[in-house]
Amino acid sequence: MEFFVRIRPLAAFTVIALAGGTAVCVQPAVAAPDTLYVNNATRANCSDAGSGTQDQPYCTLQTAAAAVQPGQTVEVTGGTYKGEVDITRSGTPDAPITFTAAKRGAAFVYGDPHAFTVSGAHDVVIHGFSISSSAENVVVTDSSRITIDQNRVPSVNILGTGSRIPGIRITGQSSDVTVSRNQMYGSAAEEVLVAPGVTGTVITTNWLSGYGGSAVLAMDAPGTVVTSNSISGDCTPQIALVGASTGSTLENNILADGIGDDKQCASAPAAHAKISISSDSAPRTIGDYNLIQPPGSGAAPYDWAGASYADPESLLAATGQGGHDLVAQPDLSSDSSPARDSADADAPGELPTDLYGYTSVDDPLLADTGAGSVTFRDRGAGEFQDPYNISSVTVTPDQGPYPLPVTVTAVELNPWSTPVESYTFDFGDGSAPVVTTTPSAQHTYTARPANGSYYTVSVIATTAARTLVPRIGYVLVNEPAPLVPALKLTTPPSAIGWLTVTADTSASTDAWAITNRKIDFGDGSAPVDEGTATTDTHTYAKPGTYTVRLTETDWAGNTASTTTSMTVPTIRFSTALSLTTKASSYAYGATATVTAHLGPTYSNRTVSIYAQPYGGTKTLVKTGTVDSHGNLVASYKVTRNTVFTTAFSGDLEYTPATASRTAYGYAGVAESQSGYYTSTYYGSTRYRVYHHTAKAQFNAAVTPNKAGQCLIFRLQKYYSGAWHTQSTSSCHTLSSTSTGYLKLTLTSGAINGKYRMAAEYAHSTKDNTNLNTWSSWQYFTVRK
Repeated sequence: MEFFVRIRPLAAFTVIALAGGTAVCVQPAVAAPDTLYVNNATRANCSDAGSGTQDQPYCTLQTAAAAVQPGQTVEVTGGTYKGEVDITRSGTPDAPITFTAAKRGAAFVYGDPHAFTVSGAHDVVIHGFSISSSAENVVVTDSSRITIDQNRVPSVNILGTGSRIPGIRITGQSSDVTVSRNQMYGSAAEEVLVAPGVTGTVITTNWLSGYGGSAVLAMDAPGTVVTSNSISGDCTPQIALVGASTGSTLENNILADGIGDDKQCASAPAAHAKISISSDSAPRTIGDYNLIQPPGSGAAPYDWAGASYADPESLLAATGQGGHDLVAQPDLSSDSSPARDSADADAPGELPTDLYGYTSVDDPLLADTGAGSVTFRDRGAGEFQDPYNISSVTVTPDQGPYPLPVTVTAVELNPWSTPVESYTFDFGDGSAPVVTTTPSAQHTYTARPANGSYYTVSVIATTAARTLVPRIGYVLVNEPAPLVPALKLTTPPSAIGWLTVTADTSASTDAWAITNRKIDFGDGSAPVDEGTATTDTHTYAKPGTYTVRLTETDWAGNTASTTTSMTVPTIRFSTALSLTTKASSYAYGATATVTAHLGPTYSNRTVSIYAQPYGGTKTLVKTGTVDSHGNLVASYKVTRNTVFTTAFSGDLEYTPATASRTAYGYAGVAESQSGYYTSTYYGSTRYRVYHHTAKAQFNAAVTPNKAGQCLIFRLQKYYSGAWHTQSTSSCHTLSSTSTGYLKLTLTSGAINGKYRMAAEYAHSTKDNTNLNTWSSWQYFTVRK
């Protein structure tokens, strides 16, 4: 499944600035500024030689990282920045160093190999960036009290390399590192890797989606806390504690399938469990209040201390863990999602706000099954909020002449029956907004809008928790004018209809909205109630002249009519007729299969097929009734290029039609040999045998008579497993009897060789009758 990520603006990230400074000379001490600025935009006047003020910011993050002091914030304006940013300076618990994007996600940091590295530092916050790199995006080494918060971390850029690189790596002797409220997706390995020797890592309230490795992998990392994360992935364990990661906590997480096929996970259920805890990591490790999507094909959700467990009940019985875990579909968009109001609010690492900055909200439609100080906290990274919303705004009437009194109504979606404190209506005409406690308000428009178009009406609802974004509707205010019906009748082209007319009423005018149209087509049929539709078609039983009446009614109840006369002529449809041949070209004297296909007609189902050879007379090949599929099939012997045509004579409703197709005929070339003294076989192929002193002659005759045209001979020899062309003759002019020949003088060098000869009829521009044609190969060999 996929987690729906809502990106919403959050409050500015705030820290306490260092209050004082230290005197280093005889002059009075000057407090460091609270904020250093980085902005590499073209017009930002940036300089890495400056002091990072708002008027002259730094150009690079690295310069700011080298200058920042405890309690200072490095604020980075939106743009693209080159890493790697190497952070070695430290803050204090009360005055951390903070790196933050001025607008969350707008500052993109690309590193090669890393975007950020934190080495030997403490009390540092990295907040609000979009991060990507060619290796790990963020590496924390030998550092403590580091917070990586509210960043967007797309896939590591290693596609096609075969590498497996985590998104964030925490390593060395690092401790108390917090990875919180980040959106991490697409890594080909782990999203967060906690390396051996690291202690006290907190991974909380993140959206983690990967396809190549565990979302969280802790290796010999005691005290790792994994709380309230929404995780999706494929068959590898989504949370894995290996080595001796003792005393860890896994609570309130949602573990769901990724983009892969979970059927792949059945072959080794333990290896593909969604939670995997090694035997050495199990002591003092707590797992509870997790929501696990059922694995497919019988794979177990848990691998705990070397044993697989198919459900929370069996895990609880064996280990005492998972007593409040659920194995169920998360169904986060459902009103009955098991993720809602069911988490442990006092789990280690639990934050006061969710991934989007929202606090916990009690769903009144569900019983609270959670634990801790707040029993209605949701599992996973997102807290479901009150679904109250205004789905649309209606204006009644939405069209009319001024002065126009209207009622504007907010159509609400309110399954929680949330009390609304106020509704603010802005009617869009410059009048003062109206604030009410009901979802409707009245207003009178006294003039058309200045732009001659619509007024835009907006409604804003305010609850105790929030003020919604405006919803809008529209109203068309016109000059006073009467209802004037307009009716246009047209007959379609013959290719479209038979005795059919189209009625168009779109040119009718009225200050009010026209709410009903009724058309009497004048042929005795019942009048048609069109509602608000402006076009319709009607088919008459026979040609003639008809008087058609249109009656319209508007929103105010006004009614008016108009009539117009229409002469319906006799119209015949175009006929669908086509002609095909089984092939586009044929050998001399071969039989062509010709198929005529006739589409729908009224009564006549007879077609004729004709043939006209090039330079010859057009003759009838076949006339007959088409079969149940609309086909008539004929055969014709092709001796030259031939144009086939088919004809349909038409009937009462369908027009006459013809279609044609050209089939091309090859000339016939017959070849023979003379001057040999015997024959032999190589395999199944017959070879003529010549004495090496003989004169070999190859004869060719072309049909039909092509006297004066060209004949070309091609000689090939067999060696190295293939035939190779030895020579191609020039043009041999065909005799008056359409024959030609080629003589070869044989030598002792040809003895025991395998040869073959073919002749090609190569027509000139003077011959449009037949296509070029090769004869079959004539095989021969030479002996002493």
